[in-house]
Amino acid sequence: MSVDSLLGKIKGLQSICKVISILKSQLIEELPHYGHDALYLNNDEITTGLLNNMTEIKVHLVAGQLLYFHNEHGHFIDLIRDNILENLKSIVARYGISMTPSTTPLTNLQPEALSYYLSWATKVSRCLELFRMKLRGHFTQLHLWTHGFDFSVEWFTGKNDEQIGIGISPGDDKYESPYLYVNPYPFKQKMDELVLPIGIWHTGDWNGIKVEWKNIENMSEQEISNLVYDLFLLAECNFK
Repeated sequence: MSVDSLLGKIKGLQSICKVISILKSQLIEELPHYGHDALYLNNDEITTGLLNNMTEIKVHLVAGQLLYFHNEHGHFIDLIRDNILENLKSIVARYGISMTPSTTPLTNLQPEALSYYLSWATKVSRCLELFRMKLRGHFTQLHLWTHGFDFSVEWFTGKNDEQIGIGISPGDDKYESPYLYVNPYPFKQKMDELVLPIGIWHTGDWNGIKVEWKNIENMSEQEISNLVYDLFLLAECNFK
């Protein structure tokens, strides 16, 4: 993974968010579709949301700080300068929370990388939230998954575990560049015979529609959300 790629720039941020996800999963009950592991982008922050009406853990991408907030008491870590791992261990020990099974090294972050990511993530989340407002029936919140660091919404038919995952990835070990995916499951092989207005049918480790982000990033958020919805309607044919 190139250090100049989006994911290369934010590997340190992703590692911190993976630990926050582990902490979150200890603080709340198990939620459907792994919602207890997911984080959210809210304004300039990556956050757990308020857990049990008492606790929030968040990374402020402009301030470059982590806040562990519990019952109106705040603990701060400077992600640019502090020893992140030791400070976080000290904080969570006060509340009887374990850092395990995390063995991820936590390195200091660069303000320029955080600003770059915030600009990208803000547009991505707005596009997907606009798309989400077009959905009906059963669907999830817009989640930020720490394993792939992708944003996604899952929509369900309500039958036989049928679902469509709609998300945008910053890139991964196989694809260095960010991309949009629309992933119907279980996937019917004849789906890839349908003509797409943009992108390709991706088959292999995952099946669905793949669109390079660079091909749509200059469109307005409304235009992108409309395009995502058109692709969603095509993917929905998988269940007809």
